[in-house]
Amino acid sequence: MITFKTFTFLIEEEDQSSHLGHLDHPYQMHVLYGKRGAEQAVNDLKSVHDYFTTGKSNKISASRKVDGGVSVIISNHPTFGPSVSTKSAFNVKPKINYTEEDIDKNHGHAPGLANTLKHLLKHGKNLVNSGHSVQGDVLYTSEPKKTEDNKVSTTPNRIEYRHEGAPKKFGIALHTEYEGNTAKTGVSPKAINSTKNIFVADTDFTPKPEHYSEKNRNIASKHLELAKELVNKHGDHFDVSKEHKEHILTYMNSLRSEAGPIATPTHQGYIDHLNKIKERKKASVKTSRAKEEKESHFNELQNEVNNNKSKFKSIFDFHDHTNKVTEALTSTLAHNKASNFSSHIDNAPSTDEGIVIANKSNRNILFKLVPNKIASALKYNPRFNRTP
Repeated sequence: MITFKTFTFLIEEEDQSSHLGHLDHPYQMHVLYGKRGAEQAVNDLKSVHDYFTTGKSNKISASRKVDGGVSVIISNHPTFGPSVSTKSAFNVKPKINYTEEDIDKNHGHAPGLANTLKHLLKHGKNLVNSGHSVQGDVLYTSEPKKTEDNKVSTTPNRIEYRHEGAPKKFGIALHTEYEGNTAKTGVSPKAINSTKNIFVADTDFTPKPEHYSEKNRNIASKHLELAKELVNKHGDHFDVSKEHKEHILTYMNSLRSEAGPIATPTHQGYIDHLNKIKERKKASVKTSRAKEEKESHFNELQNEVNNNKSKFKSIFDFHDHTNKVTEALTSTLAHNKASNFSSHIDNAPSTDEGIVIANKSNRNILFKLVPNKIASALKYNPRFNRTP
């Protein structure tokens, strides 16, 4: 069987940390990875702040984040030819599709996905040059709509994208190229062959100092210093249990309002959040004994929070500081527009989803910067609303 390593000749089996899967927000990294994650978040945000201030960096590269559909890898092996894959190409037993039969075997249980991959394999076989592998998010495969001003319109997820000209065989936002054994933001011209029948969204993001206002620079500088001070003084506070990690992350996400702003996390807010989960867990079981066990377990979690108030305050304060830095940095999206498409939410013009950052000095580790307003729009997507 052909492994993904053989297939791309660039990914080491023992180190797949640089594959582009889920991307972390900087304001989550202290919860996910403890003190080490907090240090990384501060260093990375400082590098982005410097990059946006000067327009120059040898540490950081940036690309435009697009709210697309399924993420696919399109490759062209010099021996085996073109293929399409999902992120399952990175599995221990990779699923790589050179033929429609491969797609039926690997993805036949999901007919919609299988049809998309077959369409990409048929119409995208000349997209990538031999020896190259790129990744992107699908924007459309079927005939997209047209707007009143005759622009092509597609809404693969929450954000609507519009582009000029006639509809193509498919639309895709290519954002990553695999080179060496790392994922690199952006796709080099040498990787791409023909885009004649394909719409490829421009994901280039080149920051300009004039887009980063003095007000937002000052906000970022202030909260970077406060976040750094927290790491230096209380970095050990960021090490929490696996269960607390899960609950803290869901609590932080619950602070997003539908209008966009995010509330400041607090000790009491987290206690109340645990109370809500406790009541849901108790309601999910039937016997008195099971309910008592849930009550006792969550009481222990709450007691831990109450007995370590300064620890949890550090966690919430770091989130607040790094979130404010993220907001300051993503303010530049309002001025830095894509060259060949526009973004819309509920028919109103919008900024793009966010910015993907690669740290070139740290094995090209990637993370994302998403404005609170966009994150809230994604969270409160009406397509996912369920009526009681």
